[in-house]
Amino acid sequence: MQMYKVFDSKSQIIFSSKKINNYSILINDFSEIEAYNSKGLFHFNFISDVPFQSLLNWYSNYDFIDASGGLVEMNKNFLWIFRNGCWDLPKGKLEPSEDFKTAALREVQEECGLDNQLKISKLLHVSFHTYIQDSKSILKRTHWYKMNYYGQNKLKPQKEEGIEKAQWFTFKDSSNKAKISFGSVLDVWKAFS
Repeated sequence: MQMYKVFDSKSQIIFSSKKINNYSILINDFSEIEAYNSKGLFHFNFISDVPFQSLLNWYSNYDFIDASGGLVEMNKNFLWIFRNGCWDLPKGKLEPSEDFKTAALREVQEECGLDNQLKISKLLHVSFHTYIQDSKSILKRTHWYKMNYYGQNKLKPQKEEGIEKAQWFTFKDSSNKAKISFGSVLDVWKAFS
């Protein structure tokens, strides 16, 4: 079954070919969401024979951006960054003519100061989220890869990207960071653990 979850402000909207779960409210258009949000309801399901096309149609007035990132492991510890007051995983936008894997490696290396001893083991998850930047509505699709680091580089957060810290955490501490991070990051962590 095809399924795509979008983290849209406070809401989670799942575009799928079948109903997903009992707590999701079936909706037909965007106008219904605000009324449900005012009642404290935030999980929605839009059913379609072509879920990805429905997602693109739903967000047709948004700029669509592709990004890539990684959940990096070294010696049973996991790499996190602290940016904009929140623990997050390293990621960034694709450059022109760049593929998802190349972008993921480049972004993790740039944001954390790692060398080329970084290797991708597999695709973990694909997430979608919305945000506003310079008065523009953005829909970002991020390909998340499980990575392993074999080098010895000391972490160096990319300050010009607003990254205050880059740090390794144990599995337990990473689980706690994931719970207080963005919903999309929690989904990446759940896809791994």
